[in-house]
Amino acid sequence: MATFELQYPAALLLPLLLPILLRVRRQRREKIPFPAVGPHLAGLRPGFWRANYEAILFSIAFVSLCLALANPGYSRRTVEEFIESKWIFLALDLSGSMKRLVSPESPETLGDLALDGLESFIDLRRADDYIGLVAFSSYARLLSPLTFDKQLLKNKLELVRSRNQSRIYRELGAGGGTNASEAVWLALSAFFSMLPEDSRLTVEQIAGLRQFLLSEPGTLLDIPRRLHQAGLGRGMAVILFTDGRIEPTLRTHIRSGRMPNLVNLITLMKAIGVHFYIIAVGGEIDDAVEQAMTPAYGEKPIGRIFVTSRSLDRDQIEAVYQEIDVLEANRNLSRVTFQPRWTRSWFSLLGLVLLVAHLTMRCLPAYRRL
Repeated sequence: MATFELQYPAALLLPLLLPILLRVRRQRREKIPFPAVGPHLAGLRPGFWRANYEAILFSIAFVSLCLALANPGYSRRTVEEFIESKWIFLALDLSGSMKRLVSPESPETLGDLALDGLESFIDLRRADDYIGLVAFSSYARLLSPLTFDKQLLKNKLELVRSRNQSRIYRELGAGGGTNASEAVWLALSAFFSMLPEDSRLTVEQIAGLRQFLLSEPGTLLDIPRRLHQAGLGRGMAVILFTDGRIEPTLRTHIRSGRMPNLVNLITLMKAIGVHFYIIAVGGEIDDAVEQAMTPAYGEKPIGRIFVTSRSLDRDQIEAVYQEIDVLEANRNLSRVTFQPRWTRSWFSLLGLVLLVAHLTMRCLPAYRRL
């Protein structure tokens, strides 16, 4: 399907001057007309083309130049089928409680088991999916920004395995808290940074949004219009793995005034369409968080809470991630694009060719006039 448009429609009025130009041209041209001949010399009478070729070529060339000024164009509509690329952030709890052994017979910790589940989830995703990593305890750290390099993601996960005892593992493992809300906010901030320049938030908008997240649960949300228009939530999700208590952290907010409120974060993700999944290993889910995750009547679910027992094994955690992989399946989408094509150069070339042909024919003996 193609759409037609004119860049300068007023130029189409110029061909109305063509009859006047032809009349003036015929009057000002000094020439000897073709003499009248009798029937016996009818073969010497010039044909229609030979008698009028100058006016015909001039008319076509003039109309071509007028069309070149008007510059007609058309946009061809193309539909491209493609598979959706997901943007997913994985947030992993690395507090001290994650160092406990899975069983007395196994040297593996709960953190190592969680890392195995993350690796299996990364392998399940498509090659074009962007995945980022966040680790947290009392504070959150960005392990990897959004990337489709699966080997890079696995290398980052190796840094926080217990057997490697890396610096970041020791720092996060020393924290006794479970600052899940800060990890989620860090993941959302990474999504915000991926917005096009004309959709990015101003400093004042970010400050206002941050102030809302620090306030009490259920505070009226005022989301900048740019976030709504950017389509941020299309194919984006945050997956949180923790064995600590998931709560709005209202008491911590009153004490420090720095930690975002998880209920308000969930409200924000609902508003912009980012999916949120919580894997709580033997942890307690606050009623306010559970209520915020529950969709209202007629509302699409934002995600799901997976509550598992503390005796978690590899098969169970992989089954959870496989279920999340199904919930976040890549959709078959279509992209409609319009490719504008202008014809000014073609009409200009046609007019030039006709003028050259006109001058060439005037030089030929068969078309020369006295």
